[in-house]
Amino acid sequence: SKQPFSVRQWQLLRRGRYLIFNLLYDRGARFGLVNVNPRVEGVMVFAPLLIAFEYNHPIKKSSRQDELMKVLKNPQEWA
Repeated sequence: SKQPFSVRQWQLLRRGRYLIFNLLYDRGARFGLVNVNPRVEGVMVFAPLLIAFEYNHPIKKSSRQDELMKVLKNPQEWA
């Protein structure tokens, strides 16, 4: 049987998304990778040590992860 999704697994998936975001959108990381002589290790130094990636990860309705995703997808102006 499949074990329930843990907070640690969720954290690793979020770290993986953070790394992907930085590689695609961070100007400093992109600059480091598109140089004539890219230093990949210099760019990857900001990466978390442990990450996970799962394509199209399913999230259970009404779970803590679902609540977080609702907030992240619909930001509110608090001030």
